Amino acid sequence: MSTSIPAIFIGNGTAKRITLDSENTGPSIAAAIGCDHFDVVQLDDGLDVFVDDEGAINGSPLNLALTIVAHAMNVPAVLFGSGVIVGFDASNGDTIGLTDEQAQHVEAIMHRKPDPATVDRLCDSLAPLPGVVALLRAIR
Repeated sequence: MSTSIPAIFIGNGTAKRITLDSENTGPSIAAAIGCDHFDVVQLDDGLDVFVDDEGAINGSPLNLALTIVAHAMNVPAVLFGSGVIVGFDASNGDTIGLTDEQAQHVEAIMHRKPDPATVDRLCDSLAPLPGVVALLRAIR
């Protein structure tokens, strides 16, 4: 019997709750983000984000929403292409579903203006993209 893993997809100008197949987690993640090879970035609060491992070099666009989420969770990662946020079990590293509280926390980050400290971290990380930095400084 296959169970589902609650997750959040962020990409292509959209963010939505999705479910992944726990019996085929890897292929399910790859299909959700549209890639052959993915990488994982560990965030705070027991969360992982899976992204296209080749997103930065294959022409995938900057995923500013996902980058803001990472920076708001104290991880200065610049992320390209679509991503999927899931939970992880710290005792064994397994991918697990998001709790409602975790999903609401991620959604809250996406629906509010970044705080000044997060904006400063974003501006440092995104310095090679002066247009994006100017946009971020304008929302302060």
